[in-house]
Amino acid sequence: MSEPSIMMGGRSRERTPEPLTFLKCLSCGVENSRPFKENDYVLKIVEDEKCPKCGGTRSKIVNIYVPEKKESK
Repeated sequence: MSEPSIMMGGRSRERTPEPLTFLKCLSCGVENSRPFKENDYVLKIVEDEKCPKCGGTRSKIVNIYVPEKKESK
């Protein structure tokens, strides 16, 4: 038996795009992104993630972004 699709207002419910968190390394200035984590906020200092370029452990969250949903034609 197949699972019923969730209906809202006559349309099937689509997945919301996952937010991305953008971090800037405080040692070398490189910016990278990762999936949003609970308690992320802009200007928060993150000290438990390594920079992919220099290996530094202090970064600042500079942006949190939700990609736009792509429309299928």
